[in-house]
Amino acid sequence: MVLSISGINKSYKKVKNEAVKALDNVSLEIDQGELVAVNGPSGCGKTTLLLIAGGLLYPDQGEVLLDNTNLYDISANERDKKRAEKIGFVFQQFYLVPYINILENILIPSIGSNSYSSSLEKRARSLIGQFNLSHRIHHKPGELSTGERQRVALARALINEPKILFADEPTGNLDDDNAGIVLNYISDFAKEGGAVLLVTHDGRIGKHAHRTYKMKDGSFLSNTLNV
Repeated sequence: MVLSISGINKSYKKVKNEAVKALDNVSLEIDQGELVAVNGPSGCGKTTLLLIAGGLLYPDQGEVLLDNTNLYDISANERDKKRAEKIGFVFQQFYLVPYINILENILIPSIGSNSYSSSLEKRARSLIGQFNLSHRIHHKPGELSTGERQRVALARALINEPKILFADEPTGNLDDDNAGIVLNYISDFAKEGGAVLLVTHDGRIGKHAHRTYKMKDGSFLSNTLNV
């Protein structure tokens, strides 16, 4: 099992210290080759789930096992290392660095983990080719279309060959054509043995997912086996 999430609870303190529950006893498992989608409206807890699953936000209760390691039983430095080695993140807002070109943007995770090498630059160039961005290799994010920026963000998430990909509304800013392109690339990652946890309110995701969980008010209402 690549990812196992068990009994996760998370609350936030709001006005007058009143606790608002973001996640209520949430559990799921994802294995190699699976694309699992969590679908629900804004504010239902999807992003909180993704942040906890990715080792970025402590749960109040429960455990997150990534490759049989409990992410919240290890030190912050060890958790950072696990994220760099095992996880790729894709976000709706892309978070590309505006003043460097797309090749340099894609290589950022490898530089940050001190794993940069000529072979990784070769891999980055290969991803650029696979994502039909070769003609943009020296362009900066502001010179790209929205769909191209999302493809750059996806290539960046894949540069270190992660075991699992976390995607937060990866098609939210995209038209149907570009959404289809990005979802096909994410599906291909799963078909090649990767694991994917994708959270969205976009109904276009369903046909690409192996399982879809419906979330409301921090809980799973149901799950559907799609393929």
